[in-house]
Amino acid sequence: MSTPLISVQDLNVEIKTNRGLLKAVRGVSFDIDAGDSIGIVGESGSGKSITLKAILGLLPNNARVSSGKIFIDGKDISSLDKRARRGLLCDTAGMIFQDAIAALNPVISVGDQIAEVPRFRLGQSKSEARQSALSLMEQVGISDAESRFSLYPHQLSGGLRQRIAIAIALSGKPKILFCDEPTTALDVTIQAQVLRLLLELRKNSGLGIVFVTHDLAVTNEICDSIKVMYAGRFVEAGGVRATFNSPTHPYTYSLLKAAPDPDEAVHRLFFITGEAPNLTAPVIGCPFAPRCFAVEADCLGAEPPLLKIGQSSSACFKSENHNTWAASDSKSGGK
Repeated sequence: MSTPLISVQDLNVEIKTNRGLLKAVRGVSFDIDAGDSIGIVGESGSGKSITLKAILGLLPNNARVSSGKIFIDGKDISSLDKRARRGLLCDTAGMIFQDAIAALNPVISVGDQIAEVPRFRLGQSKSEARQSALSLMEQVGISDAESRFSLYPHQLSGGLRQRIAIAIALSGKPKILFCDEPTTALDVTIQAQVLRLLLELRKNSGLGIVFVTHDLAVTNEICDSIKVMYAGRFVEAGGVRATFNSPTHPYTYSLLKAAPDPDEAVHRLFFITGEAPNLTAPVIGCPFAPRCFAVEADCLGAEPPLLKIGQSSSACFKSENHNTWAASDSKSGGK
């Protein structure tokens, strides 16, 4: 088997908070190759964005990787000095943040921001970097790139700012693009345009995509495989189509049921009762148990491991009985 481009092994991330040490990521493992399209989904606070930031070395000052390994092209990045690590990451991955207006520098023109990596990282001359930036602007669907090169972020619409952010992420010629909810702040029309652009980039260049979102419809649109995250760990993993058609974890089932169907008339939307667990305290039993419609006594004693169930993986003691959940979910009180 070939070496994964990025391999995350038993990653654990801790954050210092006023309430204590929060275990934000707990034992996360997965591999990524160029051309992969992976969705990481879950509620806010489940650990999705922190996982990406840990991989890319962008954790805030109050957070740290407490244990686990991250390999880039077979190299353990913890064994590299800061400069070597940054260079390896720049050669491998790009990042699109959720809020483009916050990610872009307000006092530098958008064209110069795109040209920065080609000029200072790839060694291009100023004129060459400008041409690279113009080419990237055209590649991401920005018309009249020449006249927009000198504009500043506040002079562009939200959709154009997000395209600029994508162009910047692509400027280092990465093999994998990490996307941290890049369509959340956009209206549905612009969101669809950005998703089409990402699909075209993947199709035309073999770009790998890791897409973090809480929107299951977006995952279905752009991803081939899915990792469902809850309380800092993956609770289900598998192909998108198989997972959506037959979820093997009650949390995944509940997320899918909570998504409104425009073709179905309902008097009240389904929702997941309760709140996510406090991860500054020890996790006892299944962390989803207090909110789960299928909970039983043995769910409260130990946290279930992530195990293979057919073509998927699930962290639920009742995964093999997932076909019976539709009959039992009325106990949840979420209708």
